[in-house]
Amino acid sequence: MGLYEKRRWSTRLGAAAVTVALGAGVIAGCGTQQNTTNSTTNSTQTTTQQPQKGGTLVVALPPATNINWYLPITNSANASLYNADLQILLYPSLIYIGSDYSIDWKNSLASSIDYNATGTEYTIHLKKNWVWSDGKPVTAQDVVWDYDLVKATDESNVPPWPNYAAGSGGVPANVKSVVALDNYTVQVTLKKPVNQQWFIYNGIGQLTALPEHAWNKYPNNMAQEIAYLGKEATNPSFFTVVDGPFKLVSAKQSQAWVLVPNQTFAGHKSTLDKLIFQYEGSSDAEFAALRSGAVNLGYLDPAQWASRGSLLKMGYKIVPAYNFGYDFIELNLQKGSPLYSAFNDLKVREALEYAMNQNEIDQAIYHGFAPPLYGPIPAQPKTVFYDSSLNNLFAYNPAKAKQLLESDGWKMENGVMTKDGQKLQFTMMVASGSESTLQEAELVQQDWKQIGVDVTLQQISFNEEEGIMSDAKNPGKWAAAAGTGITYGGSYPSGEQLFEPGGLDNFGYNDPTADQLIAKTTEPVSSQAENTKNFFAYEDYIAKQLPVLWQNVPAGITVIAPDVHNATTQVLNPTTGYGLLNYIWMSSSK
Repeated sequence: MGLYEKRRWSTRLGAAAVTVALGAGVIAGCGTQQNTTNSTTNSTQTTTQQPQKGGTLVVALPPATNINWYLPITNSANASLYNADLQILLYPSLIYIGSDYSIDWKNSLASSIDYNATGTEYTIHLKKNWVWSDGKPVTAQDVVWDYDLVKATDESNVPPWPNYAAGSGGVPANVKSVVALDNYTVQVTLKKPVNQQWFIYNGIGQLTALPEHAWNKYPNNMAQEIAYLGKEATNPSFFTVVDGPFKLVSAKQSQAWVLVPNQTFAGHKSTLDKLIFQYEGSSDAEFAALRSGAVNLGYLDPAQWASRGSLLKMGYKIVPAYNFGYDFIELNLQKGSPLYSAFNDLKVREALEYAMNQNEIDQAIYHGFAPPLYGPIPAQPKTVFYDSSLNNLFAYNPAKAKQLLESDGWKMENGVMTKDGQKLQFTMMVASGSESTLQEAELVQQDWKQIGVDVTLQQISFNEEEGIMSDAKNPGKWAAAAGTGITYGGSYPSGEQLFEPGGLDNFGYNDPTADQLIAKTTEPVSSQAENTKNFFAYEDYIAKQLPVLWQNVPAGITVIAPDVHNATTQVLNPTTGYGLLNYIWMSSSK
């Protein structure tokens, strides 16, 4: 997809990424961090067996999570990882970012992209053998039409948008034109020069081909077309013409989403009979489904770690991998928020960050596989984007946290820090369905109580939490939310559309300096060293300004049945969150 995707974890990374990465996990029987690539590849890849045809791959969704939006152009209320993972199986992006965070041309619709030295012109070459499932060829015009739709969703007067990704990569504001030079060549011309890598990842990366011949009902009225597609976006039966490896044949909310291989797909064809994303009401229900064989590609909640032996005895593999993203507690900084003035005070945010014992969370809940996080870039998986100088930036220090509050005028009254009649007392939403998510929130609750911050936890469903946070007209309904995160999903992790006004993680945070540093990462550079310098300047500033409270990024725990093959790191791709499930095959007997 090449875009940021909102993760509203109901189980943190392990279960939440199972629909896309299936993979963030903890190696069986080990208490120290492992090399995720080698561990996963060695434990799951089959080199002597030939792929067999047939079988049903049943993938467990995170607890209480539904897939509810099928159109690749998504509004903010539905910008979840789970929706995006199914979308990409139906409508692959022009570029596919692999597990090493580079472009995997083999699994991309584009065969190559050329660009000029100034970064103003990009020529996209499409593969010539791709066809839609109705037999029509996939052409450059389908990509141009997709761009036209994206551009239209950026117009505020067009319902039911805006597109949550509007503005990413400078699209459409910096785009001068997108034209089809011929049936298989698209040329994108920009108004001003930009960082080429940034634009390919964040601009071109959000484009795909959409079947204009099947969907363009209002060719002379784009406003009507967008409204029409927006209404159909939640209707699974509408999406019958696809160019991806799978076709959707049925979808039942809170039950299952059934796909079958698309036989006209020009890439690696799946050998499966069916691929099913299965709804799970809780992590306990999912564990029972693994035990019974009803699920063969699932997850183990960290709270169930002690029970892993029963799965290992059945021949299941438990493998690790980390998603490239960050987790956090969202503070409501919007006007009308219950703690508007307090949360907009940097010293308060610093105190809350210093008072969270991330090392205890790592060991007590995630068994040593959830490294502390103190900024927007995780230490795991290792990438060139992480600035190691941020190690231990806000290491646990409750004394310092309390001192910060006191120096800011807060005084302890009846066990609660109080200033000008405002108490550091609020309710924090926590997505239900996962014991580990609740356990982490409870540890934070205990940590904060020590410095005079009184928090009540409110467990609600994943979708309800997202709906409340997305309701900009009613900011007074919530103060803080736990169990949230962002996966970069193959995008250039520069912070655009995250911490800028209107971004995914912008709930009132507005900092012109941050905006300038983000903009600097998108400008053309003369060397990689200059590029790194600009990126680290942004990363370091955002880390210290705390637009959100940084939290541990746990590896999830992926469980793979013995009859599931080729579930490698490269195939499951937990780094970006978008798996190549068409490469997985199943054997007829365990």
